[in-house]
Amino acid sequence: MPKFKLLVTLFLIFGVQINIKAETWDEPWQKEIIQKAEYFVLANVIELDSLGVQIEILQNFGQKKLPNKVLINGFSLLNLGSSSGHGVHYDFEKGQKLYFLLTQKKDGNFAIPTPTSGFAVLDEENNVYATYRHSYHQALIPKDIYEMTYQSIWNYYHNIGYDKKSIVKFIKQQIEKEPAGFSENEISTFFLQHAALETAYLLDFPIELNQIKKFAKSDNFHSKVSSVQLMSLLDNKNTKEFLFEFIQSEENGNFEKVIAIRSLKKIGGKKYRFKLLEIAENLSDEETGFGGNLMDPRIGTRFPSPREAVKETY
Repeated sequence: MPKFKLLVTLFLIFGVQINIKAETWDEPWQKEIIQKAEYFVLANVIELDSLGVQIEILQNFGQKKLPNKVLINGFSLLNLGSSSGHGVHYDFEKGQKLYFLLTQKKDGNFAIPTPTSGFAVLDEENNVYATYRHSYHQALIPKDIYEMTYQSIWNYYHNIGYDKKSIVKFIKQQIEKEPAGFSENEISTFFLQHAALETAYLLDFPIELNQIKKFAKSDNFHSKVSSVQLMSLLDNKNTKEFLFEFIQSEENGNFEKVIAIRSLKKIGGKKYRFKLLEIAENLSDEETGFGGNLMDPRIGTRFPSPREAVKETY
């Protein structure tokens, strides 16, 4: 398989092979994972056994430091939807290097959110299978870009200062370019644009409508989602009208419409909530979601139809 096709497949599915069968769960979004994590580290897997995963800490990124070796033996945000009784397990490999978002358990050991979230694999070429939005949607990012963006995001959610100048420069450099696609000569730019748009959202860094609407108008599903999600930080009439039209357009799919509905409900006030209710019956009530393999345990992740999204409260 050509490399660029492989990367797109990894982005759309998952950066690590998943061999967990029968159990399903509702996978949390990355924003919640970062907010609730207590430690952000780079580690090496040194042992997997019946007790859990022994890791060697290579680098601590947060103010709270972990000792040289710790044990991961639990899950902090695992909300099972179905269970066969086989249980869940870790799917790491000895010698693998990963970035972990960890919480400490009552027994003194540590947990990741679910078997498929709260970590990012560092490959032999110093690229990271990074999650900014949801583990279903990953990007292959150079190590230095991953650490720059994630250190900023981590610091922001843990009330620590960060280098705003560098992160703003990175975001602006990426969004000034035309939206990239999945072709071999564009895929690297696409991943960087994804990282930039999602980082801006996670940092609550608003970007003017005229700079990001080109991504919402592109043919790229992921760019559409990232841009309309980012519009939730723009409380102005033009953005509200753009989102309202986006939601009604037949050119956009159910998933991105749901994200746009949530953004508009956040910034639109009573006026646009009422307008959304007026058009609700014209919106699709078909089940939507992340797609992917039906054997994927994350199939239990809840995601509404556009009509449901109009009526949901959260």
